[in-house]
Amino acid sequence: MITYQTFSINSKMKNSSIKFFWNIKIIISLFFSLFFFIPVAQTQELEYNPNPIIGLVDGKPVTFNDIRNNKIYDLSLNLYQHLNIQFIEYSLKKLEKKYPIIDLIPKKKVSSKDLIRIYEQNNLKERGTFEELEPQIRQFLEKQILQQHLLNQYSIGIKKGLIVSHLEIPSKFFTKGNIKTAYLRGNKKASVVLIEFSDYHCPFCRKIQTTINKLIKNFGEKVAFGYRHFPLSFHKEADEAAISSECAREQGKFEEMHHLLYSGKKSQTKSDLKQLARKIKIRSTKTFDNCLENEKYRGLINQDIEDASKLGITGTPGFFLGHFDHKSGNVKGEILSGALPYNSFKESIEKYLKDSL
Repeated sequence: MITYQTFSINSKMKNSSIKFFWNIKIIISLFFSLFFFIPVAQTQELEYNPNPIIGLVDGKPVTFNDIRNNKIYDLSLNLYQHLNIQFIEYSLKKLEKKYPIIDLIPKKKVSSKDLIRIYEQNNLKERGTFEELEPQIRQFLEKQILQQHLLNQYSIGIKKGLIVSHLEIPSKFFTKGNIKTAYLRGNKKASVVLIEFSDYHCPFCRKIQTTINKLIKNFGEKVAFGYRHFPLSFHKEADEAAISSECAREQGKFEEMHHLLYSGKKSQTKSDLKQLARKIKIRSTKTFDNCLENEKYRGLINQDIEDASKLGITGTPGFFLGHFDHKSGNVKGEILSGALPYNSFKESIEKYLKDSL
């Protein structure tokens, strides 16, 4: 089924590209069969291996799954979508020449009501009059009708046994990691964890704290919420802010410092950070000051940065959501990027909670 949420107008019709989403077997192995297919002896069939051997290291085979990561998954998913489009177009053109049941010309036509509906529903008045935009709206609808018609014809070809697809959707890729030194809130023994990698000087990280606090309030009994550091190199004094939170943490004041760092002024020199420590009534100001001056937790911050990069996080805020083994600290899940709205987090968390039942 093809769905279009909005109508977008420009000279090249941005949304005119075909995007197919349907329940047909799609296969990432075809990507590798282009290079790794093996003819079956005495037959004309091909054997497709979804997890081919890429090479040998120290005499041991390395498979596709051994080296697969988020980027490879995204590329393979994109490739499979393009392969599907090409296969549909190729198969229908071949069948049309021989089978009358296959007709590539849709019977449905664009009506005046359809044109007006798109114009009004998408609030296009600001972009021009109906008369000015009518040709582009018509072109959009005609392409939409054609795409749906081709999908219907493709389904007929499959039902009649005229088309057999060996394509399968790439299996979902799950990132693996560990909470390590993350500061945990919520249910620390939960089966699901959301780890935030953030920068105290990042405006989007500051903005997302309201959402995180709401999530903790609503899911704190079912989900563990972790915080790890990812100070960006171009944010002056962000490293010191991160270190200060860990210095406060060793005296049981992480959350108080965490709150002040995100709610206070953006400029946070070491002098400012020491004042914040006193504001939260740290037990030993001398211990805190020495911790900050000597950068006691510089190694911890660097480890967080390194782990974030390995997970595929490139900006802040970044999140690692997944199934959680609280005994080992291991997490298996996915990366979420940016200051997403509450409902996006809610839906993703509920998906993992459901899978954990």
